[in-house]
Amino acid sequence: MRRFSWVAFQLRWSSVGAWPGDAFVPATKLTAALAAQLLTPIKFEYANGVVGKVWAPAGVSATVLNVFRGILNIFHMNLKKTQNVYEMQEAGAQGVCKTHYVISEHAEGQHIAVTKSKDLTNCQERIVKNIGLAYAEKCFECQQAKYLGENLDPVAVVILRAVKADKKIHGYQAAAYVDHAADRAQIIINALAEDNNWKMCADAVLLSKHKIMAKLAWGVECQEYAAIIKAESGALGPHPAARLKVQWVKIPGIFAHYGKRVADYIPGAAFMAGMRVHRADNDDKAIQVLMAVQAQRVLNIIVKTPKVKVSTMAHVNDVTNVKYLPSAAWSDAH
Repeated sequence: MRRFSWVAFQLRWSSVGAWPGDAFVPATKLTAALAAQLLTPIKFEYANGVVGKVWAPAGVSATVLNVFRGILNIFHMNLKKTQNVYEMQEAGAQGVCKTHYVISEHAEGQHIAVTKSKDLTNCQERIVKNIGLAYAEKCFECQQAKYLGENLDPVAVVILRAVKADKKIHGYQAAAYVDHAADRAQIIINALAEDNNWKMCADAVLLSKHKIMAKLAWGVECQEYAAIIKAESGALGPHPAARLKVQWVKIPGIFAHYGKRVADYIPGAAFMAGMRVHRADNDDKAIQVLMAVQAQRVLNIIVKTPKVKVSTMAHVNDVTNVKYLPSAAWSDAH
């Protein structure tokens, strides 16, 4: 790993536009305010063509640091030893963009010339400009009380119990709570035995009118295992769509064992059903399903598992080409 010590960039904000495509206007006040910071040297790591950590003095603002990151993006190189001409999807400040590489060796074999061309018109996850009303979602993890029972009475309680010959009580109690003000509901199931602190917590909250989230946790005081489910509706381009994502933080080993066995059958079953199957390296703790209504009788489905992408969409070569609108910007799916 190479570490470049204190590299200074001399820049001047002679003009600036708020968004790509906007007209550039003089920014003399901004230049004056940030001039000293732009002359401040920074330090960064560089290894195998990849920029690593970036260090800057405490006085450098986030705005200037982002400018430095954009410049360092120029040094980002994905070089292949077996190919001299190739294309790839490369992450950078502009998003994940189609990038073309041409590597030419010097006649004496001591130097190489690398030509890198990035197609900024063919980028995923790029910056977007939205005009309209702004929406905010509730923070699921920021709820005041972990257990609604601390402040609310249950709306329903179910108790299953048995008393053994030793006079000890065994069984379970399930209690349901609803917080209308926070659009939140919770079910708590706990063991009745005094020496058993097993508990299951099912928590659901309406984050927005388009999105709902639920968390299921269980084990000792609901701390051993957990899974999160997110569902949202909206539009994929002009088409009504819905998305479901199941993500697990930690699950029992037996669940993981049988889940892997089921996943091994998915590629073959999907292929037999006429679906497109691609090997992939996705999130190893999540399954995602996207459904979009393309026409009155045409339903496109994309399924992403940790190792496979399955799709019925005829024109999507890569699931990553599907751009999800933020849930707040999705239109109502009728």
